[in-house]
Amino acid sequence: MHGTGAPLGRHTTDAPAEARDAARLVAQALEKARRVLVLGHAGADGDVCGSSLGLAAALRELGKDVTVYNEEPYPSAYRWLPGGAEVVTELPSRARFDCTVVVDAARPDRLGRDFPPPSRRGTFVWIDHHKIDLPPGDVSYVDPTAAAVGEQIADVLDVMGHPFSLDVAQCLYASLLADTGGFRYGNTSARAFRLAARLVEAGVDPWQMTERVYESQDEARMRLLGKVLSSMWLSPCGRAGLVEVRAHDMSQLGARGEHVQGLVNHVRGIKGVEVAVLLRELPDGTAVVLRSRGNIAAAPIAAALGGRGHKNAATFTVETDLATTRSKVVAAVLAALPERTPDRAPAKAEHAAE
Repeated sequence: MHGTGAPLGRHTTDAPAEARDAARLVAQALEKARRVLVLGHAGADGDVCGSSLGLAAALRELGKDVTVYNEEPYPSAYRWLPGGAEVVTELPSRARFDCTVVVDAARPDRLGRDFPPPSRRGTFVWIDHHKIDLPPGDVSYVDPTAAAVGEQIADVLDVMGHPFSLDVAQCLYASLLADTGGFRYGNTSARAFRLAARLVEAGVDPWQMTERVYESQDEARMRLLGKVLSSMWLSPCGRAGLVEVRAHDMSQLGARGEHVQGLVNHVRGIKGVEVAVLLRELPDGTAVVLRSRGNIAAAPIAAALGGRGHKNAATFTVETDLATTRSKVVAAVLAALPERTPDRAPAKAEHAAE
């Protein structure tokens, strides 16, 4: 089933002018390519899955040879999307492409162990809605005003004059759904709703998408959630919360890395909590996930711990054990909490994925 599409070169969104110009350059690069590699950051989230699979589906409909790569299989919440089961976790050492497209990576160091060198990647295209000072692509389309990279992929397809098939529409809707928190976060714009309407017109069933993404959780994930919440720490002031994911519990419950995604948002959802932290025990260190409600920036907290992040989200790894990391993180978070001020309107919470 197809939507109406858009004539070649015409945009139906209100993306900034420079973003529209960048989308045209991306479209030109893709039109020239025959073999295309598409990938996002390792440990793919819903935006990576939806935007990469949506672009791949459209390019295949145009007769191109497309490979979607991530060093781990996509999470089960998104693996059912068209093409999700065909994502490869390894690339041949001699594989060559006419064009390599990176989506939603935020940083070049998150692209996985098999990311090809310049000699094999062809034209390097970088599509992101995270601000990056020096995008590494030969062609870069960076638009921080986009709620999800799925919006940017839609722009590119509009330039190419390619209508939304149901396969493409489902993938792009998943991207929007994930990075707007089910159209709840502060980045949920009129532009996002307009795209969502077009995707529904192309055949997307909103309830089916919500059910598949949010209400079809693996039992192991729900049991892990119960385990970590039972040992949750809240600061005396009630404005910071922390949970730990221990390796022993993961093994005992048969939980995978994908089951940890999003657990930190349950802590941020507690009334009064401004900063939520999740620590995951790893064989060689600890993964740190920070989420802010919007009044306290996550990036400076991450920087104090040797990591990097954005205004409301940060994810990084440190080489210290769980107990040592917990002590340092608690100190850094408490130091970032300002003195209490008179009541004010709450800030908008942006998307919770990095």
